[in-house]
Amino acid sequence: MPEYDLVIRGGTVVDGTRLPAYKADVAVKDGKIAKISGGLAGSAKRELDASGCNVAPGAIDLHCHYDAQVNWDPYCTLSGWHGVTSLTIGQCGFGFAPTRPEDREANMEMMCRIEAIPMASMRAGMRWDWVTFPEYLDSLDRQGLGLNIASLFPYSPARAYVMGVGESRERTQMTDAESHQIKALFREAMQAGAFGFSADKSLEDRPADGSYLPTHVAADQEFFDLAMILREFGVGHIGWTRGIPDRMGANQDRDFLIKLVELSGRPMHWGLVHTVPNRPEVHQEQLAWLEEMHRRGLPMYAQSMAVEVSQRFTMEDYNGFDTMPRWLEATLGSVEEREARLKDPDVRAGLKADMEAAGRGSMEAWSRYKVLEVTQERNHQYEGRTIADIARREGKEPLDAFLDLAVDEKLRCLFAAVGQHTPSGEILAHPNTHISLSDGGAHTRFHTASTWPTYFLSYWVREQQLMSIEDAHYKMSALPAWIAGFRDRGVLREGMAADVIVYDLDEMGFEQGDPVYETDFPGEERRLIQKATGYRYTIVNGVVTFEGTHCTEALPGKLLRSYEMAA
Repeated sequence: MPEYDLVIRGGTVVDGTRLPAYKADVAVKDGKIAKISGGLAGSAKRELDASGCNVAPGAIDLHCHYDAQVNWDPYCTLSGWHGVTSLTIGQCGFGFAPTRPEDREANMEMMCRIEAIPMASMRAGMRWDWVTFPEYLDSLDRQGLGLNIASLFPYSPARAYVMGVGESRERTQMTDAESHQIKALFREAMQAGAFGFSADKSLEDRPADGSYLPTHVAADQEFFDLAMILREFGVGHIGWTRGIPDRMGANQDRDFLIKLVELSGRPMHWGLVHTVPNRPEVHQEQLAWLEEMHRRGLPMYAQSMAVEVSQRFTMEDYNGFDTMPRWLEATLGSVEEREARLKDPDVRAGLKADMEAAGRGSMEAWSRYKVLEVTQERNHQYEGRTIADIARREGKEPLDAFLDLAVDEKLRCLFAAVGQHTPSGEILAHPNTHISLSDGGAHTRFHTASTWPTYFLSYWVREQQLMSIEDAHYKMSALPAWIAGFRDRGVLREGMAADVIVYDLDEMGFEQGDPVYETDFPGEERRLIQKATGYRYTIVNGVVTFEGTHCTEALPGKLLRSYEMAA
């Protein structure tokens, strides 16, 4: 009778704790790490050869939007292809529970507009066999999962559930009865296994009608009430969306965020800190504030992206200009309504003003926008050229060159926006940031930021040598596990969950040099995909889910529940 279910032999263990890497075998039994030792004795049902490879804890992603996609894709790809073994959904205050049947369309529209999840895919792919938050968790638990899923309690659908969709986006103050009900819903969610709550205060994020999110208008006391309930449970965290650093209203939310952390007694991670072109003081000041918070003993972390984000888009559905108010207004409604507004000279004047105010109107800025593919033969001459180049050659302002082509193509012209986010080694290496940010499941037609574990290891660690391999896996696994409240995973130690990646760092990279489109979403919707090289095995709860890029179709993932961590 074999002593173990699985033994990983001959690899270099990088355990996530920042302990120096060492040669050892790793034995697994009943989904947990049973023993780690060099020259491990004992037989196993299956042995894996890890020669020349690192054996490390699977990556943990704390900022995803797979709330819809997990219904039809239990591996949450792209994340499942790139070494992620656990992730959290319910971020930014967005989600699908609790949701009354009559509000399903409104919640899907919100996710479509803000997170660019295809509406046709949600309509075709979601089961909707739940109403309440506990029922949603149970639905995920029943379906079978290829990795581990945890969920925050998303505040926007909860507020709409209590007040009605329209009222929740307009009324700041709740009645006493409504306040009592929403606190009861959060307690119910925590008892069912939620890992805290999330909300979005960034005014860049608007629903399809251009109004406000429920979390935008909610009074501060509502969140203080949730924080005090979270303190009662003593597990989980707060996920908070502030917005882009240079548009945070002079950081007017800082006292509020401090109070949330103090009342809850739990970690908070907020987004997003990154570089602002020609203004290094912006991110440096954010990092200095985080350092001050930690000197005060407050467990506050900022999210940071490890990958350069370049987007592909058409103006049929693109929301990447929503940070500017007149662009937001011009791109609401149907394709026909968008097209009519984008033709209007008066509207264009406002769009130009927005671009100038945001520092995005120069020729240099427009040189980062490129024409990838046109639909009309007369426009083939533009393919491969930048908007700045087209504008110079035709004697136009760049915004007019861009919109003239978009309108002539009925908004179906495919553009690329290069370098929309450029990561910073200074930010990524900072002790008060985490890199577990992908937006996975969202913006699937525009970019592939959920490849971050592969990019981080291959570029930042192997090529740039930003940090040691030991520090890298602490950043990728142990730190996000601690922030989230995953007490049973994130490091390779005996008794911990056997979520493991086995990879060859020298071979780490991408199958395709650039992302490619694949039509593999429900409703015949396409998305950008990019698979990895270098991973030999991905293991979830002791079971191999991927051998290289081949999916074994095993479903060993768990619906993580916070009460199990508190026991």
